[in-house]
Amino acid sequence: MGRRSRPAAAALFCTLLLAGTLQGCRRTPEALPSPPRVVRFTTGPLGGGFYPMGRSIAQAYARSLASVTVQTYVSAGAVANVESIQRGETDLAFTFADVAYVASLGELDGRTGAFDRLRGIAVLQLTPLHFVARAGSGIRKVADLRNRRVSIGAPGTGTSLIAKLLLEAYGVPLSSVHVEPLTFSEAARQLVAGDLDAMFDDAIYPADSVGMALRAGARLLPITGQSVERLHREYPFFQAAVIPPNSYPGVTEAIHTIGVDSLLVCRRDLDEALVYELTKRFFEALPELSASIEALRLMDLHQSPATPIPLHAGAARYYRERELER
Repeated sequence: MGRRSRPAAAALFCTLLLAGTLQGCRRTPEALPSPPRVVRFTTGPLGGGFYPMGRSIAQAYARSLASVTVQTYVSAGAVANVESIQRGETDLAFTFADVAYVASLGELDGRTGAFDRLRGIAVLQLTPLHFVARAGSGIRKVADLRNRRVSIGAPGTGTSLIAKLLLEAYGVPLSSVHVEPLTFSEAARQLVAGDLDAMFDDAIYPADSVGMALRAGARLLPITGQSVERLHREYPFFQAAVIPPNSYPGVTEAIHTIGVDSLLVCRRDLDEALVYELTKRFFEALPELSASIEALRLMDLHQSPATPIPLHAGAARYYRERELER
């Protein structure tokens, strides 16, 4: 190297050294926290039992899962919920065992194709069918509903499916009933106003719509007899159920009726780790939830994995670990 090039090389070396030193002194930017994962949770119609229970579960998740935001939505009901899951529009939902099973087989009325995106998380509890008659209507049993104005629930509800099967079991053709496909809240309002004779609501008790009607003098009626036994033989999902005394204003005795298991379900393609956490946190919060939601006190934890559709892999993992811990 020539004499004249040595000062230039030295200057270049110092410049590079200084640049490297300054670069090393710069602070590495801290990674920004990931935004919370949003889980869409469709619950049920206003006036039913699913909506308030869903809100309570979402609040429990908010206290235990900082990385997840559970957004609850009102829905038309159990049938609409499984349809929403199949379309990929929701992540988490409530439904009934009969609806989930029939949908998974592709035998849901008016729908084609099996609901192959539907997966189970937990069997919750037996949900009773409420049969409410207007004060002074003279209605005492299901067979009295001929030529009466009756709400069997809005389209998309599990109540609508159950009520139709019940009327058939009692030998009451649907054509002989003035069917009103109303929301539960609207049915209660019309019952109170005298514009409706009776209503059905398959709901976790206490259901707001049923309470509204009973406070205005309506009667909560039993559903019993040989017709119910025939219904159970044909559709094993239906079970004997009891609405306990004091569940509603003026109801001082147990009301015997029929019911079907309610389920917590999700999308098959939901992340396994996420569903594992949702399942685990639900059961951890269950003692607190059951203190405010009476129906959850009746959950049979041994039966909670026994969904009539396949469990999601994340839920199955939780149940396996729970068995190992015993």
